[in-house]
Amino acid sequence: MVHNNATLWRASHAIHSRQWADGAVIYDAVTGDTHHLTLHALQILLQIQNTPCALPELSAHQLTPSPSLEDQDTIEAIVLNLNALGLIEPVSP
Repeated sequence: MVHNNATLWRASHAIHSRQWADGAVIYDAVTGDTHHLTLHALQILLQIQNTPCALPELSAHQLTPSPSLEDQDTIEAIVLNLNALGLIEPVSP
């Protein structure tokens, strides 16, 4: 599947999280895995868990209404990493 800015992302399943000032840990009860995330990555995961979102929505919500290309690339990298960990998935049309 090709992912683009129109792709909606959703949480694969519920996760349990704990956060501190410098990061967060999540526990995936389905796989038994524990992952260390940045706070930014946790915020994105929690936003996707509440409502499926596309990259432009995530960028606008996480940053400013007009995020830089570098900021958008960072959001995209986080989303792709969360997908690779099996924590989120693209929504089928």
